[in-house]
Amino acid sequence: MNKMIPRISALFIFTLILLIIFPNNLIADPGDTTWVMTYNQEYHDWATVHRDTFQLPGTGTSYSQILMYYTIGCPAAGCDPWDRLGWVKVYDDPDSISYEIARVITPYNIVGGGYPGTCTWIIDVTDYAMLLHDEVSFGSYIESWIGAPRGWLVTIEYAFIEGEPDFYPYEIVNLWQYSYAVIGDSSRPIEEKLNPRDIIIDDNADKVKLRVITTGHGQGNTQNAAEFSQLWHSVDVGPDSVFHILWRTDCAANPCSPQGGTWQYNRAGWCPGQSVIPWDNDITASVIAGQSVILNYNLQPYENFCRPNNPDCISGVTCPDCDYNYTGHTEPHYTIQSQLIYYSDDPPVNVGQVGEGVIEEYLLMQNYPNPFNPLTKISYHIPETEFVKLKVYDPIGNEVASLVDGIAKAGIHEVTFDASNLTSGVYFYKLQAGSFVETKKMILLK
Repeated sequence: MNKMIPRISALFIFTLILLIIFPNNLIADPGDTTWVMTYNQEYHDWATVHRDTFQLPGTGTSYSQILMYYTIGCPAAGCDPWDRLGWVKVYDDPDSISYEIARVITPYNIVGGGYPGTCTWIIDVTDYAMLLHDEVSFGSYIESWIGAPRGWLVTIEYAFIEGEPDFYPYEIVNLWQYSYAVIGDSSRPIEEKLNPRDIIIDDNADKVKLRVITTGHGQGNTQNAAEFSQLWHSVDVGPDSVFHILWRTDCAANPCSPQGGTWQYNRAGWCPGQSVIPWDNDITASVIAGQSVILNYNLQPYENFCRPNNPDCISGVTCPDCDYNYTGHTEPHYTIQSQLIYYSDDPPVNVGQVGEGVIEEYLLMQNYPNPFNPLTKISYHIPETEFVKLKVYDPIGNEVASLVDGIAKAGIHEVTFDASNLTSGVYFYKLQAGSFVETKKMILLK
């Protein structure tokens, strides 16, 4: 049962301290804050999305700031000892289109002599006010594969601070969304995933923000990519461009410390035991309300020579290891979530708008993971609402699963395929949407 009443708590006292030290960042009086508990000691021990619905405040009150207090702790058997990617999403049911509102990286072990035991991150989620009201379907996820009884305990509480924001966020548009975008492999060019987006800017937008949440993962590759490589990223906004180096330099100053493991080393957009800081860009001056703009995500050219399908790679000679071993040598990839956020000078009449922009192409993505056992995810994009079929076939053309067979809204969709009842081998999945038909291959290894 979630609570939605003002109350005294350790988080409340902590907010009081912040109000004294940082009055410009938290401008409301303590009595103007409403606390809402959602997940409470939610046990995460496997890479499973924990979906639940919670009641948040309605739209009758304006909030100058909405803060997420994300607390991570360990069950009695102990933590998952590795740094894992985690996120919180809001789902637009019944279509399960999701919007990432926070990303975290778990710490290494934090239980024992001198370790903090629990850690709390304060994440500003004010930009998602159009999603955070009334009854909300949340998803909480940690990419843990440790299995019971170890894992993580997640508690998420929200502070709704009354007041008027400088701008009112009223609509969010998903752009590029990939949980596993491989880099450095010419047989799987990431450019095929980062297709340009043709977006019509909303007529009512007084301010437009481009938000990109990208983190690099994988190591033991050329330039130790992608976790420990500093590569530049840019987004073209029409004729203009925004640019940054994907790198965090504050990992050793981590407030969730000390930890076990190599938490002090800087990484590609993240630190163990910290929340991920989005790369935000005010692109208002580069767009015109009501008109189309092309957005194009670019990456620094990079090739990973230490990969299994590189015929010139020789283990122990050109590279320490040419095969991915899922310990010290793992495939370099990015996890990418990106959004446009629209703001108005005036309070919106209709709150809670969400969107998928104008995606002008059909896309069927490669399943991930691949090879897999027994679960894998398949994503596809469609530019308009229409009847969709997504089916799986064996090598001789027999249908073995029907994943989608009905009307789907325009935008990005992701489904999970469970092959528990199938034998190892090659399978094919086919997307049919209107006149568009595409088939891709996947491998089940048991």
